[in-house]
Amino acid sequence: MFQLTYDVLKEIHLARRSFVKSEKYTLGSTMEESLLTVLLKIVEAGKTKSKWKLPAIESAQHNLEKCKILIRLAIDLEQIRGSRVNILREKIHRIGRELGGWKRSL
Repeated sequence: MFQLTYDVLKEIHLARRSFVKSEKYTLGSTMEESLLTVLLKIVEAGKTKSKWKLPAIESAQHNLEKCKILIRLAIDLEQIRGSRVNILREKIHRIGRELGGWKRSL
C-alpha cells in the first residue's frame, strides 16, 4: 500500500506541473499535502503496535476522501486530463479498499 500511495503522490506531482498557475499553488498543493498525509499515516500505522494503528488508519482514510474530492475537482476543472484521470481514479480506489481491509483486520 505504501508503494501504491507513493506512486499516486508522484503522479499528482507530475500532473500539477501542467496546472494553470492559479490552480497549481492552491488546488494542486492541497492535493499533494493531503496525499502526503495519507502516506505518512500509512507509515505511522505500519510502525505502531496493533492497539494504536486504528487512529492512524482512520486519519489516512479521512485524508484519502479529501484527496478524492480534490482530484475530482481538478478533473472537472480540466487540470488533470487524458490517461492520468483513469490511472488516478483506479489507484485511489485501490488505496481506499486496502485501507478498509486493514482497518477491518484489526
